[in-house]
Amino acid sequence: MNDEQIPLRPRRVTIRHVATGLLVAAVALYVAARIYEPVHPLIGYLRAFAEAAMVGALADWFAVTALFRHPLGVPIPHTAVVQRQKDRVGDALGRFVERHFLTHEEIGARIAGVDFAALIARWLAEPGHRAEVARLVTPLVPRMLEAADDEAAGRFAQGRLRDYVMRRFEVAPLAAGVLEMLTAEGRHQGFVDALMKQAIALLDESEPEIRERVRARTSWLWRRLAVDKRVTHQIMTAAEETLADMGANPSHAWREGIDRAVAEFIDQLRTSDEYREQGERLKARLLDDPAVAGSLAGLWGEIVRAVREDCGEPQSRIRAAIDAGLGHVARSLADDPGLQAGLNVWLHALVLDVIEARRGEVGRLISDTVRSWDANTVAQRIEQAVGDDLQYIRINGTVIGGLAGVAIHAASQLVW
Repeated sequence: MNDEQIPLRPRRVTIRHVATGLLVAAVALYVAARIYEPVHPLIGYLRAFAEAAMVGALADWFAVTALFRHPLGVPIPHTAVVQRQKDRVGDALGRFVERHFLTHEEIGARIAGVDFAALIARWLAEPGHRAEVARLVTPLVPRMLEAADDEAAGRFAQGRLRDYVMRRFEVAPLAAGVLEMLTAEGRHQGFVDALMKQAIALLDESEPEIRERVRARTSWLWRRLAVDKRVTHQIMTAAEETLADMGANPSHAWREGIDRAVAEFIDQLRTSDEYREQGERLKARLLDDPAVAGSLAGLWGEIVRAVREDCGEPQSRIRAAIDAGLGHVARSLADDPGLQAGLNVWLHALVLDVIEARRGEVGRLISDTVRSWDANTVAQRIEQAVGDDLQYIRINGTVIGGLAGVAIHAASQLVW
């Protein structure tokens, strides 16, 4: 601490002038009393008063001055006490604050009536406060993710995601739900129509191969009579007509058969232990596949990239989620007395634990801070803070000294 860091207030000189003026008056009265003492016996009392008043005034001036500086600049031992003992004063002040102010009992009594939960709820209820917190926190989210080791984080994400999928999702019931959704209200009929058209096209493309296979399985006699060609033509025509009729007729018996088969399959997926076990084995093989495992391991990098991009957007969804979460916290605290009580207990304990753990550091901070201050400035500031009282000490010393002198003179007159 120096003069530039802590400007001193203008000196209070009025009381000091009064104290000094009394000393000068006592000197003048003493001189006058010594001169005129033979004139009348009572003047001796004035001399005794002035003499003792001078002694008291000088003694108190010396004592007051010696606290802060060397009187008249003379380095008399045990003077300039504040300047010389500044470090000891800082150490003592630090210990005093640590032992008497930062105790568990004192702090506990101070914060016992503080409703931290209500304060937090009211503060977070203000949209501007929530928006400011969200604005400050959002840039920290990608930084925290980027601080993690990519390889280790990737393995962690892969393991957590695999465990989550294995624990939360069963393939068979999930597949049943998907199929049921696809077949609800006849949504699958379009797929059946497309399947029929594709089947007809495949029959047309495969007709030469089918004819050759029929011919290969027909005896030579029937081949000579061209029966194989007529049979093949009839089979192809019947198949195409059946598929075309099935595609054109929504209530075709075969369509109804497909619907029943799909419904039975959905029911089996939901109820069959065999299908459930097969689905779980399929899921495990899929998750353990090297390609899938590699994709899951690389998922962490994609998460970090997506989070970073979102946090940089003016309409960040993450920032909006943080804001909404803070609003939910505020409403929960305002509406749930049990939550308020629990949070208050936790925060009170936290404050006490932090102060208990750090009170030694506070004491050292006070001590070190006082040590860093300039000794002259410290003395000036302390003197300035208590200056009037110190000058009153000088005034009291002058008056009381004078009265003591009169009493001593009177007693001597009675004795002698």
